[in-house]
Amino acid sequence: MGRIVDIAEKAGVSSKTVSRVINGHPNISAKTRWKVEEAIRALSYEPRSAGSGRNRGSNRAVGVFFGDPSAGFQVCIYRALLRACQTSDHFLAVEAFRESGNDWSSQVAAFLDRSQVRKIVLVPPLCDSYEIQNLLKERDVRFALISPSRPVSGVQAIAMDDRRAAMEMTQHLLGLGHRRIGYLDGRPGHVATLLRRQGFEEAYAVAGLPAPDESLILRADFSFRTALDRARTLLEREDRPTAIFASNDEMAAAALFVANHLGLSVPEDLSVSGFDGAEISRTVWPELTTIAQPFDEMAERAIEQIIDPVDAYGRDPGVRVLSHQLIIRASTGPAPA
Repeated sequence: MGRIVDIAEKAGVSSKTVSRVINGHPNISAKTRWKVEEAIRALSYEPRSAGSGRNRGSNRAVGVFFGDPSAGFQVCIYRALLRACQTSDHFLAVEAFRESGNDWSSQVAAFLDRSQVRKIVLVPPLCDSYEIQNLLKERDVRFALISPSRPVSGVQAIAMDDRRAAMEMTQHLLGLGHRRIGYLDGRPGHVATLLRRQGFEEAYAVAGLPAPDESLILRADFSFRTALDRARTLLEREDRPTAIFASNDEMAAAALFVANHLGLSVPEDLSVSGFDGAEISRTVWPELTTIAQPFDEMAERAIEQIIDPVDAYGRDPGVRVLSHQLIIRASTGPAPA
C-alpha cells in the first residue's frame, strides 16, 4: 500500500495536496486531482476512511474537550483550533468536560459514541491521561496532544517550554531590581503549574540569589476569583512584595484589581506580570506584561497531525516545542526605592 509521501512524489505535488484530494477538499484543480488519483491507483492506496461506513460529517469533525470554556488558555486555544479547522476544511466538535469527576474515560467514550468523531485534540489536563490515550487507540481514533508533560509512545505532541518561559519572566522582574516577588501558583495536577513554578524558582538560582520567599508563593488555581483573595493577602502585608508574577493572565488581572483597590500605582508601587497572552492581558489597564503562547501554531500543527491519512502511529513520537514570546508592557517597571 502506497503512503502519502509516495503518492505525493509520484504525482509531483505536496503531501498536503494529496491529503486534501483524499479528503475531498473542493479547492483542488481538475488537473491536480487527476494526477493524484492516478498516483493513488498506481500505488494501490486505500484511505483508512474508505469503507468505514461513517458519514462525511464525522470524517470532517475534530473533537476537543473543555472543562472551563471561559478560562483564558482554553478560549485562546479554542479560537486557534477553530481557525485551523476552517483552513483545513474541517469543523470543531466541542464537548463540555467535568475535570472534577472520576469518570474521564466514560465521558470521552460517550462523546465518541454519540458524535462518531474519529479525530481528537487533547489539551491539558486530558493530554496526560494514559487511560484516555489508550481508549482512543483502542477505538482507532486519531489524536494529537497539546502541552503534555511527557512524550507518549506513537503519538505526536505540540508544546511550548513553560519552564523556560517562566524563568525568562522572572529574570525580567529581577532585572528591574525586584527581589521580593509574589507568585500566584496554578491548579495542582496541571503540568503547567509545575513547570512554571520550576522556572520561577530556577531564575533565582541562575541569578545567584537566595531561593524565593515561600510565604510569597500562594496557590490561586488559575482562577480570577481565588486570585483576588490571594493577591490581597500578599499586598496587605507590611513587607508586601514589589512585584507579583501570576502564572496566568486571569490571576494577574486580579492582582491589578486588588492593587487599584488598595490605592497602589502600577508599576510605580507594584509590578504585575502574567502568562499566556490571553485577551484579558490587553484589555486591563495597564496592559499586562506576559508570556504569549504560540496558540495558532500549536493548533495548526495539531490539526495537521490528525487530518493526514498517513497512520499517525507509524511516525516517530515526540514533543515538538514551539517558541514563545515575552511581551513587555506597562504593568512592569523598576522596583521602588
